[in-house]
Amino acid sequence: MEYTQTELRVMALFSSIGAVFSWLVGGIDAPLQYFLLLMTADYLTGMVAAWKTGALSSSKAFDGIKRKVIILAVVVLANTIDQAGSLGHALRGAVLVTYAIMEGMSIIENIDRMGYREYIPQFLRNKLAQIRSEKGVKI
Repeated sequence: MEYTQTELRVMALFSSIGAVFSWLVGGIDAPLQYFLLLMTADYLTGMVAAWKTGALSSSKAFDGIKRKVIILAVVVLANTIDQAGSLGHALRGAVLVTYAIMEGMSIIENIDRMGYREYIPQFLRNKLAQIRSEKGVKI
C-alpha cells in the first residue's frame, strides 16, 4: 500500500503526539488504559445526561474537556515526580486510582441524572443524595 505525502505527514504527526503522550504519562499500561476508558465513559454519560435533562451546552462540554486535560496534567506531574524520585509508579498509581474512583462516582451520578435511578443500588443512591445535599444541589 502506498501513501501520499500528506498521509505520511499526518501519520507521523499523530505517531509523534502518541509517543510524547505515552512518555509523559509513564507509558500506556493497563491502569492508564482503564482510566482513559473511565474518563471517556464519564464524558459521554455526562453529555447524554445533559441532553436528556435539556442542559446540553457547548460551553459546559468544553469545561468538561478542560477538566479532563487538567486531570491528565496531574497524572503527568505525578509521573514526573515518580521519575525524579525513582519511585517507580507509586505516586502515578495513587493519582490514577484516586481519579478513577472520582470518574466512577461521576458516571453513577450521570446515570442517575439520565433517569435510570432504579438501576443504581440503594446505598449508592443514598450517598448521591448526601453528596447533593452537601453541595446544596436540589433533587
